[in-house]
Parts: sequence; structure tokens; C-alpha cells
Amino acid sequence: MVNRPLKVMLAVGGMHGGGTERQMVQILRHLDRDRFAPQLYLISRTGPLLTEIPGDVPVHVCDERVGRVRGYFPGRMHRLRVADYAACLRETKVAVSYDRTFLMTLVTAAGAQRVGVPNVSTIVTNPETGFAPVAGRFQWLKRRMLQGLYNRSTQVLAVSDGARESAVRFYGIRPDRIRTQYNGIDVQSICRVGAGDPKEVWWSRDSQRHGDRVVRLVSAGRLNHEKGFHLLIEAVRRLAAEAGRVEFRLALLGEGDHRQRLQRQVQEAGLSDQVRLPGFRVDAAAWYRTADVFVLPSLVEGMPNVLLEAMACGTPVVSSDCPAGPSEILEGGRLGELCVAGDAAALTGALRRVLGGLDAARRRAALAERIVTEKWTIQASVRRLEQILETAAAAGGRISEKHSDGPGAWRGTAGAELI
Repeated sequence: MVNRPLKVMLAVGGMHGGGTERQMVQILRHLDRDRFAPQLYLISRTGPLLTEIPGDVPVHVCDERVGRVRGYFPGRMHRLRVADYAACLRETKVAVSYDRTFLMTLVTAAGAQRVGVPNVSTIVTNPETGFAPVAGRFQWLKRRMLQGLYNRSTQVLAVSDGARESAVRFYGIRPDRIRTQYNGIDVQSICRVGAGDPKEVWWSRDSQRHGDRVVRLVSAGRLNHEKGFHLLIEAVRRLAAEAGRVEFRLALLGEGDHRQRLQRQVQEAGLSDQVRLPGFRVDAAAWYRTADVFVLPSLVEGMPNVLLEAMACGTPVVSSDCPAGPSEILEGGRLGELCVAGDAAALTGALRRVLGGLDAARRRAALAERIVTEKWTIQASVRRLEQILETAAAAGGRISEKHSDGPGAWRGTAGAELI
């Protein structure tokens, strides 16, 4: 029998502004407090979403718990983090561990399995295309470690069917160990924020010049190569060159390592008056709602929250057809325009088609808005996750003798030997 409320440890690297972190905030907010007592484990106390963590959620930070580490040799920091997470689980006596992203799984699944706490790990992107760009060094070893960790997990989740099928192939996960668990969005909050106007004169139609028609495009995400913003800037350059008396404005919302690179591209293309990078914006929904088109030019995705949020604002969308995610959301193109991923010419063509038929695009956007508000709510997503966490917590047994912390502890595995 599961004790109430069920103690659950949610784990993510930091509280940056990406979809994974925003989804974690929404889960923390919407878990039923009569049934669950959530806690949060971070590698570092960083990111603009730290202020969004609910006040009743205890936060444990690995870097603060471990302290300054002197000396370096390969694997040392990883082993310290695994040991700290295992210790944190012992101290808090949580019933189940939940993590998002494979980099976090390397730490938290290993720590949970070391002390016998059931773990649920979430794969948030298509690993066949999304693993290599962010895995860093020793990729072959990390992949092999993840294969073992996932196959020993109590439950593995993937945020889309495409990501799930890719993970089975890439990691060798047994199909019976993994299921799809779609993200959800807080439709009411998005509509409330979207009802406002961005406090940005440049974005306003009132600032148009010479009576030109203004077309406003917006995109959002971490400023890195995989999000494909360089392709979108190139597409805007091509459209602007052929536009005549149409004035384009593109806002790229977010932060990341490629900010300076993207700004150089904008300057070299002569688009400084047309393209701005306003940074991470808590009022992103207001930008989506006031745009003519939301664009997702990503090379890699899992289940892009920003696409769902833009659809909830009733904005026409154009998205690259990544191997996982966007096509599932857009129902193969019924709810928005899809184009080949990684191709600036294809993205330009998709934007040209939508902008050339905005009335039809807005009718399609109205249908998308209705479907998102019915199908993709955070409330429905969290209710499904609650069932998964309860099932995982009830799946424990006795811990193995090697890692035993006393009678009645959860049964562990030899996960530590892989570290």
C-alpha cells in the first residue's frame, strides 16, 4: 500500500528557460498535493525559472551539497553526483524518482538504482539525432550506460511516439519498458499572458515605416544550433529581398550559447532593423498571439511545448518536420504547415505559402487552437503522470543485500558498477 501523500523527487539539471524546465515547473505546480509531496533536485541553482518553483517544494542542489571539488580526473564529478543523489534519496525517504533528459538520467537513475528507489526516466528528444550534439565526450560509454539504466528503470517515458521508437532503436530499450507520455501546457495561463501586449515598441504595428505592410514572425527556444534559428534568419533574408513594400520583423525569444553567432548573422545579412533577440521572455505568449506566424525551424525536437503554446494562442504555425514531435502535434500538416527540416529554401517556401494565404492559415489555426485546448492540457498530462508514479512506487520490493539500508528498503540493482 502506498503511503499518502507520496514523496516524489523530480530531477533536472537547472531551471533554464527550455521546454524541459518549463514542463518541470508545470508538473510541480499541478501535482495533486493530497496525493503527492514533490521535491526538486538540481545539479546547479541556475536559470530564470528558479522563481517559478512553487514555494512548498523543497529544493536540493547537488553543487551546494557536494561543495567545491579539487582536482580532476575523468568520471570523478559524475561519481560524486551519483553518490549525492543516492544520499539525497536516503535522507528524504522518497518513494519514487522522476527525471527528464538523458544527461540527468545518467545521474539520477544510477543513484536511484543504487539505493533501490523506483525510478521513472523521461526521454525528451529523438536520440538518433539529438544525442550526439549534447552528449559531449565519451559518447559511446554514455550510450552504453544509458542502455543499462533505461532497461533497469521501473518505467521509461518518451514525450512522443517518434522519440519512443527512436529510443528503442538507439538505446536498445525493450519495448515493454517504454511508453509515450505527451507533454501538456497550461492553456489558461497561456491565454491570460497572451491577452497582454509585448512591451516592445519595435514589435508594434504602429511603428511601421512608409505605410508598408508589417509581417511579424516569432520563434522561441534555446539559442543553439539544433533549434535552427540560423535557417530562419536566412529565410527572412530571402523573403525580405523579394518582399517589395512588405516589412518583416522577426523576434527570436530565448537565450543560449549561439546568441553572438546569430547576432553576427543578422548584421551580416543587413537585417538589424528586422530581426531582434529579446532574450528569455515570461510574456512569450503575448508575442505569439500578436504575431502573424509562429515558426519552429528546429533540426531536432521531442515534443516542442512552444509549438503547442503558439497554437493555443490561435496563431498560424510553420514547423520543420523533425523526425519526432511536430508532425504528431500538427497531425501530419492538418493543423499547421510542415517543411523539410534543415533546409532554408524549404522553410522559405513554407512561409511564402502561409503568408500568401493568411485567411486559410488562420482558419487552420482556429481548428488547431480548439484541438490543443481539448487534447494537450497540463492537467490531463499530469493526471497520467500521477498514475505512472503511483504504479512505479508500488512496484518496489526488498533491496539487494549489497546496497541494503535496512529491512523493507527497495530492491536495488548493480547500477553503480556501470559508473
